[in-house]
Amino acid sequence: MPRPSPAERRAALRATRATPLPPDERRRALIEATRPLVLTHGLDVTTRQIAEAAGVAEGTIFRAFETKGELFCAVMQDALAPEPIVAQIKDVPADLDLAATVAWLVDLLSTSARRTRALFAALAHAKPREHLNIGPRTHEERDEAITAALMTVLSRFDEELRVSPTTAAWAVKGQAMAIAHTLPTADDPAITEPRMVASLLLNGIANHPC
Repeated sequence: MPRPSPAERRAALRATRATPLPPDERRRALIEATRPLVLTHGLDVTTRQIAEAAGVAEGTIFRAFETKGELFCAVMQDALAPEPIVAQIKDVPADLDLAATVAWLVDLLSTSARRTRALFAALAHAKPREHLNIGPRTHEERDEAITAALMTVLSRFDEELRVSPTTAAWAVKGQAMAIAHTLPTADDPAITEPRMVASLLLNGIANHPC
């Protein structure tokens, strides 16, 4: 059997290569590949590591982002995008009672806040700094979207609440953010446990009505 010519071998090689991703999908793949690498390696992550994790050539990064700093900025903006966390909030199981729902929401929000804080800490010293200037509006939009989603979920229990779903949403969100920045103590290791937080929110700290 005759050996294929160089031209035939090149044609066969092109046929076996993966179809290039559309630009938006390429950016998404790079962002998702970069996030865990930043948490592990911080600013020392290399474009080679990112490319390998995303399954693309290293030069592909710079066809999607002008610089590594721009990619870092996209990772941070993606972490603040409200859509994923809002979808998770709305996925709270419908068969949970009020206490279990609040515990579920506190766990979700505090875990998300810890991950976002860790990502921001890993990128805190990135240069140039202007790439990391997310802006207050991004934070406000995320906050407003989360509050609205919490209100929707908590309105299921309108008759059980002594405050409006709006106030309840702010209380749940505020407590979740607080424990995201709190470490368990030897005296009270359960202080950040979602069920304990839910109990405090629903019943207060007094052992009798005040």
